[in-house]
Amino acid sequence: MMNLAERGGRLIRLPSRTSGWRTDPEAGDAAGLAGLVGARVIRDTLHVLLVEDEPGDARLVEYALRMSSAPVFVVRHVGTLAAAIAHIESGEPVDVVLLDLSLPDSTGIATVSRMQEAASRTPIVIMTGMDDPRFASYALEAGAQDYLIKSDDPERTVGRAIRYAITRMAGQLERQALLERIAEQQRHLVEEVNAARAMQFDLLPRPERLDGRLAKLGIEVESFFEPSSGIGGDLWGCLDCGGPRMSFYCFDFTGHGIGAALNVFRLHALISDHWDPRRQPGEMLATLGTALKGLLGRGQFATMFLCTIDVDAGEIEWASAGAPAPVIMQGQEYRFLAASGIPLGLSKSPEYREHCEPFPPGAALFMYSDAITDSPHEGDALYGETGLGNAIQGLLRTNGELRVDNLLDEVCRQVQTPFEDDLTAVCIRRLKGEE
Repeated sequence: MMNLAERGGRLIRLPSRTSGWRTDPEAGDAAGLAGLVGARVIRDTLHVLLVEDEPGDARLVEYALRMSSAPVFVVRHVGTLAAAIAHIESGEPVDVVLLDLSLPDSTGIATVSRMQEAASRTPIVIMTGMDDPRFASYALEAGAQDYLIKSDDPERTVGRAIRYAITRMAGQLERQALLERIAEQQRHLVEEVNAARAMQFDLLPRPERLDGRLAKLGIEVESFFEPSSGIGGDLWGCLDCGGPRMSFYCFDFTGHGIGAALNVFRLHALISDHWDPRRQPGEMLATLGTALKGLLGRGQFATMFLCTIDVDAGEIEWASAGAPAPVIMQGQEYRFLAASGIPLGLSKSPEYREHCEPFPPGAALFMYSDAITDSPHEGDALYGETGLGNAIQGLLRTNGELRVDNLLDEVCRQVQTPFEDDLTAVCIRRLKGEE
């Protein structure tokens, strides 16, 4: 028999197939905008900056505003855009700008744009002698809140337009502040999920910790793991039994996202607490199922497959808690293993059937989550075991072995992507060696 130290073997962790599970939103100055919400309300006294170079028109507007008793308008009149901008920059209170579009130093839509740049959070009501709906539309797009024709009755229209402009601007600022707060909250959520994602990936076996042991056993493991929502309810792992034996498992909780990920940490902790290499796979599943029953919420459960490979005996023992049926392969032959069993967390005293069969050098075992078999294939049909089996058979005939990256390529060509569920795919193969 070959010495264990001469067999070789390693763990291959395949990289993610997505450039990033989520785009981190840009965070804005939510605190700064939040202070503006509610600032543009209709108060008892409103400060109006009147930008008008025609003295007669200015006097008509001032007269119309003085006639108002509630609110009281305090008017500051300037005749140029430069003077208006200087007044804004001086810090004097301005609740609304009444802006003529024909000034000595600026005319047309550009006047609105320049004023809006100087007072981006101050409502602007433009005044012009042009009765042109298209022109009004352009002015509103440039940043104005309302549009007045100088021929209109100023006593009737100016005060109303000011109140409307202030209210409209307040609504815009409030919506903008809300969007900024949502973006800030989303940024924090992404940071928290990224931290949780890193913790979940830390639960996975690492080559630097495992390669030496796998090399002695002559076992190669190729794995792919990708939660659908940054974090999820899948996990796979291995447990060293000592000597010529090693155990492997793969489990999948109902749902995905944060809730499922919390259950992953629960089950991983239970495995660490209750693991005993002397126990058979079925006995371990029963222990874990009983422990989970008192921890999970209603409707929550996990499917799990657990196996132990003995390289000296050339055997594999396994038990399943309702997991997707793993595939055992040798040469160009493959078949699905029996995987029935009650999922973990549904029964206080579950029982699981033990299985054992040969697992010689050259044999391989493929464990996977149901993200593959439950993916839509053609129309309403699912990919299922039939699709997976056909893909495996084709790769075995073409390449002589199953590589996880090749299988995922084949599956992704036939199903709808991206996958809607967490995806785990692990192939465990015994390397051939001289006896």
